[in-house]
Amino acid sequence: MKEQLKEIINSFFISVTLINMAMLILGFLFRPEQKFGYEVFLYPLIYGLIGVIPSLIITTKKELSVLQVIIRKVLQCILIAVLMLAFIFAGQPFSADQIPAAAGVGISVIIIFILVNLIEWLLDLRTAKSMTEDLLKFQETFRTN
Repeated sequence: MKEQLKEIINSFFISVTLINMAMLILGFLFRPEQKFGYEVFLYPLIYGLIGVIPSLIITTKKELSVLQVIIRKVLQCILIAVLMLAFIFAGQPFSADQIPAAAGVGISVIIIFILVNLIEWLLDLRTAKSMTEDLLKFQETFRTN
């Protein structure tokens, strides 16, 4: 549980950073004239929280196969996209003018999801390499003694 919580916190902060970049890009593309107040700083935190909800829901203690992990990740991405679109566009009458913005949000969710998982994988890879090096050093020390 402690390891899962650490992973979720890492995902949250990586997501918030990437969401800020996506909001900047989408804002410049779709609404460059719009100006915001300080409340806009809350949205990346909310979106980051929405982004980690599927990780809390879709969880298991058993070891998954590669195919199971891929299926789980695809389901998480779809769930995040649905939650984001529902949160952003809920309560508004949907018009043809919103289709490009909705598509931009959907594509951004997919890109951010892929980048978050890639960054987490790279961080895990770095940790694994460090642990392997430490283990090799320990084995070498054990052999010489």
